[in-house]
Amino acid sequence: MTSAKKLRRRNLKAYTAPLLLFTLYYLYCNLSQLQLRSASVRDAKISGGESALRSLDNLTKTTQPLNQPLLSPNRLIWNSRGCQEWSHPNVLLSPNGESTVRTSMTPIKSPSPTGIAVTLAKQMPKASKTMLNLLCQKLPTQQAYFFEPQNIDLLLLIDMGDNVTYTQVADCLELVPFPSDVNHVRTWTNLDGTNLTTYEYRTKKRGRSRVYLAPFVMPYPQYIQNDSAKASERMEGCDRGAFAQDYVQGTRYYTDSVLNLAILKNYDYFLKVDLDIEFDKSNILGMDLLHDMEMRGALFGHTGEFLPSGLAACCGKINNFVHNFVENGTKPWAAAVNWTRACSAGLDCFEMEADQYYTNFVILSVPFFQSEHVRQFGREMNEYYPGFFRYGWSDQIFFHKAMGLFLGPDFRSYVADYTDFRCKKFRTCWYFWASAVKTNGTGLNFCSGGGIFQHGKTLNFFGAFDGQFPNVTAIQTDRPYKSRYIHDCDII
Repeated sequence: MTSAKKLRRRNLKAYTAPLLLFTLYYLYCNLSQLQLRSASVRDAKISGGESALRSLDNLTKTTQPLNQPLLSPNRLIWNSRGCQEWSHPNVLLSPNGESTVRTSMTPIKSPSPTGIAVTLAKQMPKASKTMLNLLCQKLPTQQAYFFEPQNIDLLLLIDMGDNVTYTQVADCLELVPFPSDVNHVRTWTNLDGTNLTTYEYRTKKRGRSRVYLAPFVMPYPQYIQNDSAKASERMEGCDRGAFAQDYVQGTRYYTDSVLNLAILKNYDYFLKVDLDIEFDKSNILGMDLLHDMEMRGALFGHTGEFLPSGLAACCGKINNFVHNFVENGTKPWAAAVNWTRACSAGLDCFEMEADQYYTNFVILSVPFFQSEHVRQFGREMNEYYPGFFRYGWSDQIFFHKAMGLFLGPDFRSYVADYTDFRCKKFRTCWYFWASAVKTNGTGLNFCSGGGIFQHGKTLNFFGAFDGQFPNVTAIQTDRPYKSRYIHDCDII
């Protein structure tokens, strides 16, 4: 071998060895990062620490595939008009639900967004339908056929009256303390300075999702604490029945108190799934619902919209309050972001005094609904007199008004329609007076067309719960879900 060849071989070896070491190191780093992402999802959820979640947020939202541009985290920002919008809108939604995905900004497959359902288990005014009975009949279907497959945690707030105990609730739901009887108790300091003590459990059957039990305490507004007679004033333009106070207190919780829960800081979304909703074992949702919300850039997801003109029965004088909120009072955050008017002002569904969405099953963005401005709107709405207890307001008037104040020019661009998932009596009419009913004890109406749940006080609508948790895990899809529901109650 000539000296020249020997020299080239030595040079090649000298070059190849570092290149090989660099390649191995690069692969190791990327494999470690992938493992770290997976571990971070698990550990952040287990630890519940805000620092862990902040670290996870940076990791999951900035990691990109090779040879693709690095994108900054998508977050809500204030634009020059004093309204909020996405910093990098990856999905553009029109009000009718049509979506256009900007492929250059399509989010990568990543750990799914995290979510927790916040459910009130209040004592039932009618003795024939006790809270514990309803809870033990309906909630297992929510756990087995929705929360567990979707990997959604549950915060169950329990009205502890009539000697209801955590042991009773845990026994009927087949829950076990986690991680042990000693340290499954935690006290959270909420954003409004109140405290919430939770008791953590898992289901015996599968136990992937967490279940937190906590006492339900809902104080009256300060103006009623000062004058209790204002709670029982005759309602105007609204009939909430003999138990109006109880109804208003329960729905009012989701317009103020829930927005201050510190436990929500550990999640991307929270859900309101009423206790009287029952899920169908034969129609388990296979799509990762929270991933779909994220793909759509949705801040609110609903399963029923009051079309075409809203439901105006219990919304009296709501616009008086909204106008008062915009024009008066101190708002420490407003000047810095140039907010001076409702961002969806002039939009018919925002301006009319009517409920827009049926809210017994909704999904909400934690960052938006826990923002300082939305919490102030909810806090002042609860202290506005006369309001909830005079006109029968509920959370159904709150959510779209809150969005319309700060999202524009059409807040519906941030709303996802999942009406398909509701079982209903008529294919084109979902209204609460047209809920799915049994026909001769067998017919389930339009559940087979995509319906996964039924709303109503009827127990065992889909048959008695068999105690089994199917081994089903929802999967991420590549395209946002497009609702097939067309609303037309005139044909009935």
